[in-house]
Amino acid sequence: MVLSLNIDTLATTFIEPLPVVEFVEQILGKQVCTKQISDADRIKIKKALRGVKVEVTHKGNVRRKYRISGVTSQPTRELMFPVDEERNMKSMVDYFREVYGYTIQHPHLPCLQVES
Repeated sequence: MVLSLNIDTLATTFIEPLPVVEFVEQILGKQVCTKQISDADRIKIKKALRGVKVEVTHKGNVRRKYRISGVTSQPTRELMFPVDEERNMKSMVDYFREVYGYTIQHPHLPCLQVES
């Protein structure tokens, strides 16, 4: 009889649950709530957040989880998308205010791109 020990060498990082903005501030080592971020900082954020799961809270009691796939190159306040067949455009900030009654708190930051 030989005693053996199985050591699983697979390791992963566990991230404590906290708001994404706070996590980004930890990654960058500076506050991002009041000023626009640089392209270099955006790339750091994109790398750090890729694959991280987030839970949305803007729908009240309806909570859904998504996996982050990237971040937008533009700040949220500049993002527009078509809302109908005539290609009428709406801003992301206006959409959240009108549809969910939610005011985006940091429109100078990029949006998260997510997968279901």
